[in-house]
This record gives sequence, C-alpha cells and structure tokens, in this order.
Amino acid sequence: MKHQEVGHRVARIAVAGALMCGVAAFAASAGPAYAAGTTRYVGAAAGRDTSCASPGYTTVQAAVNAASPGDTVYLCGTTPFKGQVIVTKSITLTGSAGATIAAPSTWVASADALPPQFASDGLFAPQALVLAWGQGVHTTIKGLTIAGPLPGNGGCAEQDFGILVIGGANAQITGDAVTNIRDSDSSLYGCQYGVGIMIGREYWPTADFSTDKVEDFAGSATITHTTVSGYQKGGIVIDGPKASALVSDSTVTGAGPYSALGEIIAQNGIQVSRGASAQVLDNTVSGNQYSGGGAASSAGVLLYGGCGDPLVKNVAVTGNTLTNNDVGAELSNSDPSCANPPSSKTDDVVAANKISDSAVTNTSGASTTPLCGYQAGVQDFGSHDVITENHISGTGYLNHPTCTTAQPYVTARIDTTGSLDPVVIFNS
Repeated sequence: MKHQEVGHRVARIAVAGALMCGVAAFAASAGPAYAAGTTRYVGAAAGRDTSCASPGYTTVQAAVNAASPGDTVYLCGTTPFKGQVIVTKSITLTGSAGATIAAPSTWVASADALPPQFASDGLFAPQALVLAWGQGVHTTIKGLTIAGPLPGNGGCAEQDFGILVIGGANAQITGDAVTNIRDSDSSLYGCQYGVGIMIGREYWPTADFSTDKVEDFAGSATITHTTVSGYQKGGIVIDGPKASALVSDSTVTGAGPYSALGEIIAQNGIQVSRGASAQVLDNTVSGNQYSGGGAASSAGVLLYGGCGDPLVKNVAVTGNTLTNNDVGAELSNSDPSCANPPSSKTDDVVAANKISDSAVTNTSGASTTPLCGYQAGVQDFGSHDVITENHISGTGYLNHPTCTTAQPYVTARIDTTGSLDPVVIFNS
C-alpha cells in the first residue's frame, strides 16, 4: 500500500519516560532568548514607525530587512500583505488579529536570498510565503494568517509552502492559521506539492526537475495552537535527519473524500519522515481521505522512513484526536529493499489517542487489481513499535481482513501485518 510518503505498569513508565525526554530535548533546541528590541510597524502608508496609527513600513519584507535580532515586526490591520517574506535573523513576526501574509498574483522565482545551496547546486526556488533560514536563527511567528493559494508556474514542477524552515533555522510557530497552500489552478490539484508547514528536508529538486539532490536541510520548530487547512498535499511535514519538531495542541484538517482535493490526491495531516525527530502530542487531525483509484490511502499522522533513507525512530504520537482519516496513525519503516521491516528497532509509540472513522471511503489503498480500499485505525510496519491505550472506533475501522466483490475493502482496528515484534496492549 502506498501513501503518497510486559505489563501495564512497565508500559506506562516507558512511554512517559520517552515523552519527557523528547520534550526536554525540543525545549533545549529553542536557542538563546533575546532582550526585548524595537517594534517595527507595517501598514498601508509609511509614517514615524511609532504604532499602527503611524507605521514605518508598507511591506513586511522591508521591515524584516531593517530589523535587528530581538526586534518585532508587527503587521497592522487585516488587509493582506502580499508577497514572500524571507527571515534570516532572530526576530518575531506578529500583528493585529487577522493580520495576514498572502500570496501575490504572480511570483518571480529567485535563488538570490535563499540558502547558498540553491545557487551552488542549481536547486528549484520554492514558492514559500514565509521562509526562515540561517544557522542560529530563531524566528517566532505568532498569531498570523498565512494564506494561499499560490500562483504556481502552470505545471507539476513546483514547490509550494506556507511556512518553510531550513538552513539550520528554528521557528516558534504559535497561534497561527496556515490556509490554502495549494495551486491556484484546480487542474493541478493532483500534483504532489503544497505543504502548509515544512520543517527541514532531505531531498530537493534541481531547477529543471530532472533529479532530486540530497541536501539534508536542517530545521527545527515548536508548533502549537496552530491551524492548518486547505493544503494540497500535506499539513505539517518534518523531513530529513537534521529536522526536528514538537507539534502540539494544533488542528490539521484535510479536504475529505469527495471534494476536488480529496478525490485526486492522497493527503497526509502530519508527516515525520526520513530520519526526522518529533513529538506529536494532543493535536486534532481529520479529513485526510483519498477516494481515487491510484492505489493510495491518506494518513492522519504518518511516520515514514527506510527504503534506503534514514529510519524514523523514537517518535511519540500521543493524546491526539484522529478523525475520519483513511489511516489514523501509520508507522512505515522498511529495510533497504522496501519489502521487509528494518532489523534495528524503530521504537515508535502510538499511545492514548482517540481514533475514529465513521465510514469506508477509500477505494484503492489495498490494491487496484482487484480495486480494493484500505483503512485502519493504526497501521504498523516497523520493529518493536508500541501501540497502547488507544481508543479506536467507527465502522471505517471494523476488522474486515478480506477484499470481496460484496465488500471491496480491507479494514482494521490495528494492522501489524509484516511488523517485527510490535507491542500491542491495552487498546480499546
């Protein structure tokens, strides 16, 4: 199937210990705090830069360019500020309730202000509405709306992001709304791009899209109380061995099975892939449902590694509400052949989540010959992963292991087919 990417007391202690260690590690990565600096105001007309009544800048990028580490760039009012914002210093982006950074109607791609690999390795310049990069850069993005759709370039050779954190930067993303990160051309909704928030990245396409180069872009983030919706491919993605994130108390909403986006692309809500580190705690993820015929299914939370890339290990998916996703939580790590679980332990944990699906909507996740859908509350293909204390419900996850003409789908509460030594205990 494709994605388009002991005793009771002992188990509780092990899971709790893993979570505490993970949270401590992410807190330590946040970097040094800066003293309160200058607030720079962005509004419709430039004035004395003393408040929103007299702002000093008319574009967000101009205020960012003028800012010093520790400064705040404050967006005034609710009229969208259109255009890309590139941040290479430790500042805060925030603003009035409803303040918005939006996509322009046309986009001029350039590698000039991007990490040096884009020029030296001939990489494709992305359409990223907010791009933070630079070793030691600690950017806060707070209370803003980051809104598409993006103009694209008329084809599938494209890279679209709401917030992109690479080049060693760290971002604190708090209370934001990231919406409609997709192509403005609905005929391109099947293209495999359009990510709300992207942290790090292992591969990046060259400018002519002839190949993907291994770049191992580093990035880290704390993402909390943020909503992500209207994305084309993925809500939040943490990718590559130098990427890490804590994602908590956020809401990620897919398109559902019978909308234009939901029909033709297998979306994933939160993805941790190719050696990335993460904790996924207390989020609400819903509506990642694929109803097309491309031998694919969607996941609310997807952990994906191996097949020649680094494994995803020691990730905790805990306390989340995962509703109406083809697969609530999917753990997929493989050996280099992509056919077997890895010989080394992955030790990923899915614990204390509420996972439900009210109906069978996927039509092709198990196979296309015959056409057969696939859905599961938890699917595990790894080594010594732990699935415990989850509450799994709904007719979409009833145990139905055989695809028939009368019932052309395979469904399961918990599917560990092929997994090596999984620990599955105390689920209800």
